[in-house]
Parts: sequence; C-alpha cells; structure tokens
Amino acid sequence: MTNRMVLAGIVYKTPIRKVSPNGIPHCQFYLEHVSEQMEAGLKRHAWCTIPVVISGHNELTNSIEKGSKICVSGFISLHRRQNNINQLILHADHIEFLGE
Repeated sequence: MTNRMVLAGIVYKTPIRKVSPNGIPHCQFYLEHVSEQMEAGLKRHAWCTIPVVISGHNELTNSIEKGSKICVSGFISLHRRQNNINQLILHADHIEFLGE
C-alpha cells in the first residue's frame, strides 16, 4: 500500500533534537502549511500544522530552525500521545530548503 506525503511550509516552532537510547538522532518540529488549492473547480484555502520527525543521520537537520521554509516528504503514521489523543505524524526522509 502507498503511504507518501509531500508538504511544503514554514517550521512553526524551534526544532527539538534528541538521540534515542540506540544512538539514533531525531529532529522533531511542527510544519505549518498555507496555500490555495483547486477543488471542484473552485479555489479553496488550505491550512494545516503537522508534527514532523526526521530520524537518522541527516546533515540538513542541523540547519532547520524556526522560520525555515522547507519541503519534506515521507510517510504518515499515527502516534498516541500521553493524554490518549491520537495524532498523525509525518516521518520525513527527504528535506529540501526553499528560497524566499
């Protein structure tokens, strides 16, 4: 089954960088997307904020900061938070910085 998402936007909060007990680095942040999309022949305002995690050694994650304009792609997965609320998370495996 296909599970692939591509989303461009602005890093909404300062990224959190952690290393797992297995030594795997993780970079976590929120990506805010705002655009106009066509639906049924009409323009529609599209907006979302989604948590993103990038795992593994990736040189580009060190350059990600609040306000960075980026495009990420990867798969989405459900994560149950401590308060038992489910949340979709984008697990990115590709990052591209976008110009102004």
